[in-house]
Amino acid sequence: MPNSTSVNPLPSTLRSAVLALSLALSLPVLAQTNDLRVASDVKDIRIKTLNVLPKATGSQSDRADCPQAVMKPASAAAKQVAAQGWAVMADVPLGSASSGTYRAISFAGRLEAGTSATCSITQGNVAVFDNDKLVALAYGKSAEDTAIGTLTALEGGAVRVWDGDMVTSPVGDLRVDADGTVRLSKVADEDAVCHGRAKVPTIYGMPIDKARKALAAKGWKPVRGGPNGEPRQSALVKQGLVETENCAGTGLAYCDFSYTGPAGKLTVTTAGEDDLPHVVDYEVKCR
Repeated sequence: MPNSTSVNPLPSTLRSAVLALSLALSLPVLAQTNDLRVASDVKDIRIKTLNVLPKATGSQSDRADCPQAVMKPASAAAKQVAAQGWAVMADVPLGSASSGTYRAISFAGRLEAGTSATCSITQGNVAVFDNDKLVALAYGKSAEDTAIGTLTALEGGAVRVWDGDMVTSPVGDLRVDADGTVRLSKVADEDAVCHGRAKVPTIYGMPIDKARKALAAKGWKPVRGGPNGEPRQSALVKQGLVETENCAGTGLAYCDFSYTGPAGKLTVTTAGEDDLPHVVDYEVKCR
């Protein structure tokens, strides 16, 4: 990226970014880069070019409630974010080797602890760095939004953006297009896993019976277990969900379901007390 930057008065298009970052309107300037294209296809999340990250407002106690959601910054980019007082939640590479040396850092201004080690995250943002230089920022429509929480890296260089709700959901995938545009797109229809040897369809939010059908279409087969004495687990097995491994009896009523495929083992997690609970996450262990 070029080293020269220009500093201009705060553009009107960045006023909402200032709100999302909970900044004082008296800030004299924010620097905006001119040579990077950015775009968001996700409702209620904007992305703008930016090269000056303001300090977090409020006190450190606003960000002390959820230590399990906060990481110790390791990269130069993450350390810059932390130095401005923000709570750093994730730091992952963005894009392929051919698209540059980008990193995506998610951070927040307020974290509030909830039940079962959950956390409500507001004033969440994603900073995009080129090496150690800030080049773009993704942010919600207001400081009260739980629009952005943590990040996870996907195969192929994309980064999944999760919201900041107590039970998190994916809101979009950040990627670098072939023309160099940094784009926040809708969640992909499927994810490549195990170096492309398998695919996992988008099953977030699906009731588990529909999710298992979608998984079967991609070659994932239920691993038969059997009742283990837990009332909820036993009830799900009796409904024909023989892959139910275990269920938590308290809190958010998480349950795990086990599947196997040519590339490894898949564990699907649901939450809620519905007869057919809804998927909130999955994890793959490759062979």
